[in-house]
Amino acid sequence: MDTASIELIILLCGLLLGVIFGFACQRSRFCFLGIISDIYICRNPNRLSLYLFTLITAVIGVQLLAGLGSINPADSTYMNISNKTISSVFGGLLFGIGMTFCSGCTTSTLIKFGEGNIKSLVILTLSGLAAISTMRGSLGSIRIHLFEDNFLVKKINTFFEYKGTFGIDMQWLWLILLITYLTFLLFKQLKNLEIRKNAIWGCVIGVCIVGAWFVSGNIGFFAEHPDTLESKYILTNSGRPESFSFIGPLAYTLEFFLYQSDSSKFISFGIIVLFGLLLGSYLSARLQKRFKIEFFTTKNDIVYCFLGSTLMGFGGVTASGCTLGHGLSGLSLGSLNSIIVVGSIAIGAVLGIRHMENKVA
Repeated sequence: MDTASIELIILLCGLLLGVIFGFACQRSRFCFLGIISDIYICRNPNRLSLYLFTLITAVIGVQLLAGLGSINPADSTYMNISNKTISSVFGGLLFGIGMTFCSGCTTSTLIKFGEGNIKSLVILTLSGLAAISTMRGSLGSIRIHLFEDNFLVKKINTFFEYKGTFGIDMQWLWLILLITYLTFLLFKQLKNLEIRKNAIWGCVIGVCIVGAWFVSGNIGFFAEHPDTLESKYILTNSGRPESFSFIGPLAYTLEFFLYQSDSSKFISFGIIVLFGLLLGSYLSARLQKRFKIEFFTTKNDIVYCFLGSTLMGFGGVTASGCTLGHGLSGLSLGSLNSIIVVGSIAIGAVLGIRHMENKVA
């Protein structure tokens, strides 16, 4: 099979996975900020079960793929982040605060846009612009000087230097998660209808994560590319296997449309998944008759969304991923860096919630 045919298969698979993922997320109301706020404010862990079902499915599926030799987790970006402890912590904190100001992370914002929320389009555009600037623009200089290339940060990173992956040999990782999951089920019991629904949708979303790793890491892998005669992962912006993450693809989508005549810009696996998610969310919202055009409601809403979008774009790039990238894709590989980022995002979200509570009070 020639390269063009394989690229078409990758794009079609990415679109299909994105549609299923968007449909499932819209129906299940999958939202990291919602999970955190439900636990912190309402003391209601029901939505946490959705995340646990998703994570367990993703972890087991990815470990099976790795064990069968279908993918190589060591090639992933999440397994190649070293000496970035400070970036991970502060990037995660800023992203968590930003998603609180925007009333949702990039994933839930994309879902809301599929439901007709025009405010989400503004947030996505601003987050993408901030991400581009943090990658290669003026905000990138701030990122490098504050969190990467200064004497104090280097010393701290060296002190906390760690191996960025547990590796597939650490089978206890998914065993601990499985035990956590079973404990949760024993506590809540499957008689709860909401938990049952979460089990179904969680498995669907988790399978999408696994499928994305297989498509980009197996179908998209050339042990010997016909042009370069070297091993290569095709149609990924990182040049490595990728699953679902939306901060980077947001930036690359904007770049593709802004600089379409640039031959180096292309429709990548991440970009096509993003559009698939929008389509899946739209279809689900239409079928549920929940599609409704909405916009900003107050002046403060506009201000917080502008600030939150910038923090999400800057924080997501600084942390090398978002709630979905690290919270599911990275954790499914057993990345220690992802655990640090997810923990930081959760703390940032709580800080943001406390700020909004004090402001309302």
